[in-house]
Amino acid sequence: MKLTRKRFLWNSFASGALVSLSTLQTNLYAYTAEDSQNHRKDPLGYAESLGFSKPLDQILITALLAPNSHNSQPWKIKRVSDSEFLLFGDSEKQLPEIDSRNRQFFHTQGAFLELAHLTADKLMFDTKITYFPKGKPSPKTFHLNPVAKFEIFPKTKCVHDFLFAGVPNRRMNRAVYSGDILTKEEIEDLKMLTGPIRHQLLFINDPKKLESILPILDSAFAMETNRTSSNELNRKWFRVSKEDIYNKRDGLTLEGNGLSGIKLWFAKTFFVDLSKEAWHSESSKEAGIQMFQNQVYSSKALVFFITEGSDEERTWIETGRDFMRLTLACAVRNIAFHTMNQSVEDYPESRAFTEPLKTLLGLKPKEQIQLIARMGRSSYDYDSPRREIQSFLI
Repeated sequence: MKLTRKRFLWNSFASGALVSLSTLQTNLYAYTAEDSQNHRKDPLGYAESLGFSKPLDQILITALLAPNSHNSQPWKIKRVSDSEFLLFGDSEKQLPEIDSRNRQFFHTQGAFLELAHLTADKLMFDTKITYFPKGKPSPKTFHLNPVAKFEIFPKTKCVHDFLFAGVPNRRMNRAVYSGDILTKEEIEDLKMLTGPIRHQLLFINDPKKLESILPILDSAFAMETNRTSSNELNRKWFRVSKEDIYNKRDGLTLEGNGLSGIKLWFAKTFFVDLSKEAWHSESSKEAGIQMFQNQVYSSKALVFFITEGSDEERTWIETGRDFMRLTLACAVRNIAFHTMNQSVEDYPESRAFTEPLKTLLGLKPKEQIQLIARMGRSSYDYDSPRREIQSFLI
């Protein structure tokens, strides 16, 4: 008879030999690419396979699939009851080298909350999300002050948000895109699918405008690559070997950057060296810049997430929720999506690119570009792994 995870735990408990879940996960149930695929393909079924049958647990395991910078997964979760959890930011997963104000950190919290909301909707629950129930956290108090309180209630009306259908195909696609520019009709369809949002989405699909904007994004990426502190951050988060990828289950990879087949083998065998000297060498940086140029100039449209007025933590969370919705809408329509924020980050070298972008887009002084993404067409897919749920619980 097949020894399922649930049966093994029960047998171990009965014999007095129960080991910790983390040890079990590492030693007996090694996480593989297939697990990562199953998590994304059917997150509710995946949760069931791990023995999680309660709706709130299934909501949490699904929400781990939310997009997040550097695949850092900066979430901590306190399960209060079967109908409530508190979401905290993980202070150890802050990225101050590129995100000194924690703008993207809070975008990621919003993405988690929106995917949790959509999963609850799928499971026939309404939600109530309360931001900062104990006051806003600072970079030093993320462990004390939750970002949000999340509660679920049985639905009273059969009204659904169907964006959950995009979860199996939602991923950050950094491959080179092909085909035609996205049409006005496709963009209007995406707006319709995305549904109600809290802030503005500005789409650019005019070839002449793209020609003026893409070089700025290209130059900003080159700047960030040649900037030692941000390039060093990438080195620390980079995972190369299969063992490293699926043991740590976080970080950046060549696969996640759109490489596969012989190109992937060649890069891993001859080019990628995580030693400081090699990583920061001119040839290594030039290779990364060239890869990005191939990506950015294949864009078939751009989208800018724009806010006006208050530029603070609540706005950033709301932007993350909008971001989650648009990425799912793209997934439903098989439109590839890839964020490129090097020109709008909160350090001086990046902000030098922000004003020219705002001018090109005709933005008002108090309007802010929160996020930038390219869109296009690509059949490439790679499922970035996520850590086990136990590592997020407090």
